[in-house]
Amino acid sequence: MRKFMLLVLATTLSACATVKQITVNQPIPADVAKTGTATAGAISVDVTPPPGMPMGGYSVMANSGKGFRTRLKARVVYLNDGQGNSTALVQTDLTAGSLLVQHKVVEAVAAKTGLKASDIVITASHSHSAPVNHFENDFYNKHMSNGQGLEEEFLAFASQRIANGILTAYQKRRPAKVATGRKDIYGYNRNRSLDSYVLNENVSGISLDDPQAKFKAINPAMFMIRIDVEDDNGHFKPLAAFSSFSIHATALSVPVEVYNSDLFAYAQKDLEWAIQDKYDTPWAVVHGLTTGTQGDMAPALPEDGDNTFGHFDVNWKEAKKLGQGIGKEAISLFESLGDQLSNEIVIKTAARELNIRQSNKIDGIELCEDPAVGAPTAAGAYERRTPFLAAVPFLKGGNIMSRSWVFTDGCQGNKTHLGFKYLQPILEPKDSFPNTVLFQLIKINDTLVMPLPFEITTEAGRRMAQRVSEEFSLAKNDIKHAWIAGNANGYFGYATTPEEYARQNYEGGHTLYGQYSTPYLTAQLGKLAKDFNQQEDIVELLPKWQYDIKVNQFFPEAVTSTGKRTILEQPHSHLAEEANEEDYIELEWLDVGASEIELHNPLVKVETLIDGEWKLMKNGLEVINDDGYDIEIRLEDEEDQGMAEYKVRWYNPVANGEYRFVIAARKGQDSLTSQSFRIASDAELSISFVD
Repeated sequence: MRKFMLLVLATTLSACATVKQITVNQPIPADVAKTGTATAGAISVDVTPPPGMPMGGYSVMANSGKGFRTRLKARVVYLNDGQGNSTALVQTDLTAGSLLVQHKVVEAVAAKTGLKASDIVITASHSHSAPVNHFENDFYNKHMSNGQGLEEEFLAFASQRIANGILTAYQKRRPAKVATGRKDIYGYNRNRSLDSYVLNENVSGISLDDPQAKFKAINPAMFMIRIDVEDDNGHFKPLAAFSSFSIHATALSVPVEVYNSDLFAYAQKDLEWAIQDKYDTPWAVVHGLTTGTQGDMAPALPEDGDNTFGHFDVNWKEAKKLGQGIGKEAISLFESLGDQLSNEIVIKTAARELNIRQSNKIDGIELCEDPAVGAPTAAGAYERRTPFLAAVPFLKGGNIMSRSWVFTDGCQGNKTHLGFKYLQPILEPKDSFPNTVLFQLIKINDTLVMPLPFEITTEAGRRMAQRVSEEFSLAKNDIKHAWIAGNANGYFGYATTPEEYARQNYEGGHTLYGQYSTPYLTAQLGKLAKDFNQQEDIVELLPKWQYDIKVNQFFPEAVTSTGKRTILEQPHSHLAEEANEEDYIELEWLDVGASEIELHNPLVKVETLIDGEWKLMKNGLEVINDDGYDIEIRLEDEEDQGMAEYKVRWYNPVANGEYRFVIAARKGQDSLTSQSFRIASDAELSISFVD
């Protein structure tokens, strides 16, 4: 999150917002039948909203989405062990999970599936080009994007799409086998806060003078749960993978104007396409790749600088290169698990929901009762600094002027408050901050997933995983893989170690609840793990799910389009002018307005003429439609009669055939087809139309 303005301005802008009380019912889950047969189902559902939603991650520096390139998905994996236990693992291409979304999904599916609040986790890949404004607290609805307030339509849209995905996966479940594994991969992420990392008391052998140190001080672990299911002929074939890799989804920088899932799109899609093609599966393969302890893990891009004055390039080429590299590693790990598949599946879950402002003490550790924003939060993180603010010494993280040197014994330590210590609570009421954490454990055979609503640094995550693993070992219930799923079921900013916090880089400044955040979270997870091994069915929830939230509207106003859709300009080519840019072919057309365009449904594809028949274009395994990663759709202008002008761009086109764009039907109007064309050569990209 970046803050381009001080809290005074932000508070002023939101002063007139409407406050609504939102209540979610705590359902009574149905009983899960003991069938004796483990089953699974998986599906990928689209959560791409209409144009106009604020994009999260870069705060007010971000744009509102004009369209999309690489769709936003929610990938759902449902698992049942046949012994009365089940779980739904959900990965989304959103900036962060939401406790409010998680609660609404639980409410929607519990009665039909038997899934409890402890069984459902909603994770995020942390794309900085995805909408937010779906949180249960005012603070991040106000400060995480370029818009302020909860968008109720997006909340309902995302929650219902995810809930429907879980219900569909549940309905389509088949006999299943599972395998779990880990592979350490290097060269894809780097530590962006190395000067904080080296302060950890247990870290040695890392020198700030070593240019390769940032590539060593990382979390290299890719974790994976592979799921195969039985087809109609009795053969088991791959269905899904739920995996984790610790990397920030910031390969695409601030100026991007369209929704996208960043480098995760390529890693997810490449595995889905490759595995489905190799095994000829009768169903679509699902790869839910989520992020782990990525708090200080930046993508290992060629650019490596402070960007204090805000020079950012949107480099899709590098995002694709890095994402496809991670995808190859994921495919390799997936294949290696083939001979470890087992139909003996054991699922156990636990959850403890706590208001951490009220329950702020455990094992002699006292978390700050009141959250606070540190001054370095305004300047942003290394490589993605807030322009000009990062040049101010008392705002730039790690600077001797950005942290306090006196009265540092309190729970906020040496944090310098943004807007001053006594003024900040007036401008940003304490009750606006997030306060409720769903501590959760999901155990599938020898793997334990620990979802948390924080961006957790590498070393902080290691300490949490180690503590939980020790509790399992003491209970003679050893686990082989234990991994944190960050940004899950909500968002609280960061969690650094106390040593890292003392440096007050961006990550420490954005650790809202102070220097003991990681010890506190570690202790809570350890206690839940201990209780988990001593008793069954830990589902401890707050008495009610009720929130008073400021709301706003970003979804387009519902307008019935009365004009006729038509092509405005036939395909034409654009050659890249800079090294980081891509060639593309563009088509412009008039269509129904933003409220009716339904970006979550298929809209544009490229067809090629083969043996006299028009077929979907493919480049290798990549499909050339808006479910791939080379088609972009954007709204350009609103027109009369509720219509709008759109553009579709086919990036990186290939010159080996005859093509045409096909635009799917919308709102009772027929599909559109462009004039067919040929491309003279990849180098020239000149178009000739075919009669």
